Amino acid sequence: MANRFFKQTSAEIISDLLSDARVKRVREYVQGEEFKADRERIRRDAAERLKDIRERYRGKRRDPETAARERELTLRLAEVEAEAAELRIQLSELLEEEEKLRSALDEL
Repeated sequence: MANRFFKQTSAEIISDLLSDARVKRVREYVQGEEFKADRERIRRDAAERLKDIRERYRGKRRDPETAARERELTLRLAEVEAEAAELRIQLSELLEEEEKLRSALDEL
């Protein structure tokens, strides 16, 4: 009995959903050519992005000396970037201190 009631109410709910205007519009859109064209465009774009990523990270053909030099330069670049960040922090602190001193002088 409960199973039959469940099936009947489920069928009513599904029927109500399918008759809703928004659901009808979505069904028409999904079955239409515009949706198929959008889906195909998205697939092509995704494939192109994946291809670009693979190309970017694919191992480059170079000799061991060149690869070692590239690693050295990359590490040195990281060191320089870290030093630059530290200097920016110090500069920021000095500018704050300068601002405090100027305002103290103005008060005198």
